[in-house]
Amino acid sequence: MNKLMRWAFGLSILGTLFAVSVTARQYLAPTNEPGIFSCVGLKIFGLSPCPYGLAFFLLLAILSGSLLTKPLTLKAVRWFQAAAVAGTIYAGWIVYRELVAPALALGSAWWDTFQLARVPACAWGFLVFIAVLVLALNLKPTAPVNDNLTLG
Repeated sequence: MNKLMRWAFGLSILGTLFAVSVTARQYLAPTNEPGIFSCVGLKIFGLSPCPYGLAFFLLLAILSGSLLTKPLTLKAVRWFQAAAVAGTIYAGWIVYRELVAPALALGSAWWDTFQLARVPACAWGFLVFIAVLVLALNLKPTAPVNDNLTLG
């Protein structure tokens, strides 16, 4: 069993559980205050970013879980890497919109009121996506490559 894939699976499960809790909290007890368990601000097709992040984490968990017991083919590794890249880009875009753009626009006034406890859930999820991406990019196929392919 590939050690990197086990770590990727564990982080994907952690990300999925975190996204489930944030998404559930958003619908059960909505808040307008940003924080680690809140998903406020930006709306995408009428929903906050959290359900979409949950979908990406769930995809990563399913892919990595299914690859735990199989030899890693090049195609499977590429699919997992593509999912990790997509989730990281998505979360990075949300973090840019929610944290970086306001910091650039407001300058020192934004930093004067900055509190780590008010960093939205998407930023914490982004860190998990980055960790999964690093693991995914370091995966190597373990299945033998079929060199007996002939054309025609």
